[in-house]
Amino acid sequence: MVEERFSKKNRICLKDEIDLLFQDGKKIHVFPLLSHVLIQKSDAPNFSVLISVPKKRIKKAHDRNRIKRLIREAIRKNKHPLIKKTSEEGCRVQFSIVYLWDEIAEYANLELQIQQLITKICAQKPV
Repeated sequence: MVEERFSKKNRICLKDEIDLLFQDGKKIHVFPLLSHVLIQKSDAPNFSVLISVPKKRIKKAHDRNRIKRLIREAIRKNKHPLIKKTSEEGCRVQFSIVYLWDEIAEYANLELQIQQLITKICAQKPV
């Protein structure tokens, strides 16, 4: 059974990993989300994500935090294709999600966009 949590191991925290992701990752755009994706062969298959909501777009911190919570929940519920891809191909998937809209999206719409994004990420080939 697949774990139904979004744990610390699924988050990108190290500055070196973030820099590598933004330098070498491929861009995928699914409005209102922009994603950089880096897929590498690895002995420990896993996926990790970085979520960013710019202060320039959403001024209030509680609104930025709400959007990040909604994105994390959508990823948690729809992560099964990512887990399947990493285990079958023996790769590590790292991706960032940058929220590009000036308004707070409804959860249903945001979840749909996350599903589309995950589908596009799963179609990518490892480097």
